[in-house]
Amino acid sequence: MRWLWVLLAAIAGALAGATLLQDPGYVMVRAGDLVFESSIAAAVLALLLVSTAAFSLSFVARRALQSLGMLGKWRVARQQSRTIGSWRRAALAAAAGDWRTAAQALDGISIEPNRQLDRALLTARHFVQSDDPESLTALVDQISAEHPHLLAELQVSIARWQIEAGAVTDAFDRLSNLPPSTQWAGLYAWSCVSLHRWKVLAAHWQRVEKYGVLKSEVFRPQMAMLRAGKAMADSVVGHPSGKTYWQVGLKGLPKRWRTDSNTLDLWATFLVQAGDEVQARELVLHVLATSWQQTLIRRLGLLCTTKPLAPVVEQAMALLKKHPEDAELLLALARLLRADNQPNEARRHLMAAGNCLQIGPRPSEETEELRQLIAGELGQLALLSAR
Repeated sequence: MRWLWVLLAAIAGALAGATLLQDPGYVMVRAGDLVFESSIAAAVLALLLVSTAAFSLSFVARRALQSLGMLGKWRVARQQSRTIGSWRRAALAAAAGDWRTAAQALDGISIEPNRQLDRALLTARHFVQSDDPESLTALVDQISAEHPHLLAELQVSIARWQIEAGAVTDAFDRLSNLPPSTQWAGLYAWSCVSLHRWKVLAAHWQRVEKYGVLKSEVFRPQMAMLRAGKAMADSVVGHPSGKTYWQVGLKGLPKRWRTDSNTLDLWATFLVQAGDEVQARELVLHVLATSWQQTLIRRLGLLCTTKPLAPVVEQAMALLKKHPEDAELLLALARLLRADNQPNEARRHLMAAGNCLQIGPRPSEETEELRQLIAGELGQLALLSAR
């Protein structure tokens, strides 16, 4: 095909030359007071000579620079400058949470061996954020083939992002085939809690302790959740009858966590989600008898679906005798009374809670929130009375 184009160019050149011989024509160039006139053939020849001279000079200059090493140094410096700029743009985009731009900033540049993991992590984060499982799988396969020593760390990071994004089942499956480590043990426990796989968590907990998950700063924000999950797992599997017993879970908790309101509130939530609201009420009342926790008091008022409620109301009344001006407890008791078909008593306790807020300390965000909750409960009672 190349020779065909050369042949056609030669034929076209011959025809053009014959035409110029018959009618050479002329070219006139005016630049200010200067006027240049020439035939077309001479102008074309002059243009070819100038182009050949320019090409020859550039060729000689490149050879000279290459012989001195200057051209190679320039290319290396230019490539380094481009790489540094790309990483800077990627870092700024990642800091802003724009993972798509961060991944695109690294396209088309050479990556040093010690930066391969960084690039893979940025790209993987983008694929997780954009919910692109096919591209994510292709990236994992590529890293597995080209850089297998980076695969485990990449997989663990992807699993964390998937859990945070709500794709817990995908993360759980991904973690099932990874080698053990602190990150792996903590994320596997996290996914078990999120999926309410209590028996699996109970079997896995030995590795959580073995790899120091509970001492790792990486999982400090999830510590209450992990502790509550462990207590729930012990409650589910720790009794021979197969029933859920909160006493078993509480016994397995370290002492400092037995009064942590966030941990106990999460545990009560897990009990309710498992259909054991009665167990959750017993747990909350047991803790409140020895440790006054505002978070658990509010939780008590929400545990009003399963009847009978009379024993719970009685125990809440006993607590009220010890804390008669606690607006949070009055609100919780009002919720229990409303669920127990005692609207008048519920309204009386709500009004008492409102009065406590009026004579209490200076208003804050917490008191304003509590005031809105009391108003909402009064509205529900009004709706009930209107039926």
